[in-house]
Amino acid sequence: MLLIKPHHNSQKRFYGPDKIYFITTVTHRRFPFFKEDLFCDLFVENLRICKELKKFKLYAFIIIPDHIHLLLKPGNNFNISQIMHAIKRHFSRNANLAIVGQNDFIFDNEGEDCNPRLHLDVHNFNKNLIKYRQQFIIKYGNPQLEIPKFKWQKSFYDHVIRNEKDFLKHLNYIAFNCVKHKVCDNEEKYKWSNMNSDFNDFINDWQ
Repeated sequence: MLLIKPHHNSQKRFYGPDKIYFITTVTHRRFPFFKEDLFCDLFVENLRICKELKKFKLYAFIIIPDHIHLLLKPGNNFNISQIMHAIKRHFSRNANLAIVGQNDFIFDNEGEDCNPRLHLDVHNFNKNLIKYRQQFIIKYGNPQLEIPKFKWQKSFYDHVIRNEKDFLKHLNYIAFNCVKHKVCDNEEKYKWSNMNSDFNDFINDWQ
């Protein structure tokens, strides 16, 4: 009998209604792309638009130089794999527009939402891509060899939150992650996490 083994990169996902996930996704070979505020800004803008398109709740996030943590709850129409595919794919594309450049700066919204406010957000995002490209050229020149093409490591790690205690444990883990990795002295002053009050309108309350 022929035995078919699962691919070594395969990872079983647990899907279901009302599940909250703690997510970790890492840059390729742990390259510290997110030391650059330019890429952090771009990721946050990308995350805002994906949140609207994929209709998920976001309870916490943090951007560390070589990885991202998210605490989120999918809505009814998109599961966690579809959400993370969108976040990673769109960010990779747009980060590389900033690094390499291209004449056609368009964020692909795939026709998923006809909300006029969202289309305005996408229009502003496209203008910002040009701004990010200009900032990148000013700092690194054109052409440049210092920053490689952006890539994520394959797949992502997910943990299904079991209860409120588990939720609070991972919420605190995200909050203190910048201290753990020595990129900040005080988590409340770290710029690239939901602990920053600038993101109050971006984060859902725990229910």
